[in-house]
Amino acid sequence: MALWQFDFYIVSREKCAVADELEGQDILSWKQNEIPSLEIDFLETETSWTKDIVQFGKIDETCIQFLYEDGILEEIMCRIDLRSLSKKLLKEILDYVEKIKGMIFYEGKIYFPRLVEIIELMKNSKANKFCQDSMHFFEELLES
Repeated sequence: MALWQFDFYIVSREKCAVADELEGQDILSWKQNEIPSLEIDFLETETSWTKDIVQFGKIDETCIQFLYEDGILEEIMCRIDLRSLSKKLLKEILDYVEKIKGMIFYEGKIYFPRLVEIIELMKNSKANKFCQDSMHFFEELLES
């Protein structure tokens, strides 16, 4: 992940209903769930560094990655480049999450793919702090 990227996992809405019963990374897994559509027409297909990842978008920009383990979808990760994000692209990403019956898993909490809510998360993110004032971001790192 680059400092300018807001990153989160896309998790199955079915699993979110029983999130309290799941342990560790189980919430991230799409195993035993309906495989979501890989039809992403708002980002170009890119070659990943491994055959186990299907990637849409550039790794250091906005991208969605599908991680497979033994041919079975394990995780979906999304990285959003806050340096060049448009409302249109953000809506397309959130519409896709909604289409596959997914939710946003960010910093240990689950969120609906709602524009206003996700924008608030992005505004308060480390990635946004870096984009707003990179020197101040690094100064705060030194102080902590």
